[in-house]
Amino acid sequence: MSSLLMSYITATYQSKSDMIVAAEEWQKIIRRLAPQFKEKGATRQTVSQIWNKEGNFVLGNMWEYKDEKSFIDCQPLFREAEAEFEKETGIIHKLYPSRGIILHDVEF
Repeated sequence: MSSLLMSYITATYQSKSDMIVAAEEWQKIIRRLAPQFKEKGATRQTVSQIWNKEGNFVLGNMWEYKDEKSFIDCQPLFREAEAEFEKETGIIHKLYPSRGIILHDVEF
């Protein structure tokens, strides 16, 4: 297993169009910063649309890191990405972060 720490952040938006635009713009920013995230120890990002809550517009962002140091080292990049996102979109959203140590990683 190459990842030891994960971060799961849900982002809630006011409308479906805000969610779609936000997802596209966020990925543009992350793709640009991807080499720096990799250098700092991020190993994977997965984005999902939470669809089991009718009428809500929520994205789930899972990030995986080599270790806790990698997570900490990536924080300035997240601040840079968030500032750019705010400047480019101005989309109102609420973030709900969770952090955890990966105990089991089962592939089927």
